Amino acid sequence: MRIFPILGWMLFPGCWAVTGPGAVRGPAGGSVAVWCRYRAGYEDYQKFWCRAGRWHCSNGHIVEIDGSEAEATRGRVSIRDDHTQHMFTVTVENLTLADTGTYHCGVGRTGPDLRATVELTVSPGKSRRKSQQRVQSNQHCTSSN
Repeated sequence: MRIFPILGWMLFPGCWAVTGPGAVRGPAGGSVAVWCRYRAGYEDYQKFWCRAGRWHCSNGHIVEIDGSEAEATRGRVSIRDDHTQHMFTVTVENLTLADTGTYHCGVGRTGPDLRATVELTVSPGKSRRKSQQRVQSNQHCTSSN
């Protein structure tokens, strides 16, 4: 029945507007880069990275940019947007076991934010080389206020 996809699109119009890798892994002391894609039309919107709460970001955004392509850094976390590729990259450096958890990469907008959920796992022990993972898409989609 074709009514269910149409109904789903009406209820969740931003679903799949932002996609991420779903899960990334890195060693303690290393780094991870998370690539999050967004649909065309969201180039000038705010992009953000946050620790996931029950329905929205817990404790606000860890790092965000205002729609520009300039890199922004806050502590060990940086974010950079590429409007041509419709993708922004979040890099977390000097990983600690406390970084393990659920995060959101998202696009801020009027109404519910568009976001993808990313599970970050930090493995014990230091590594000599940095870990960077790139996975193109994630089938999980959420939106929040």
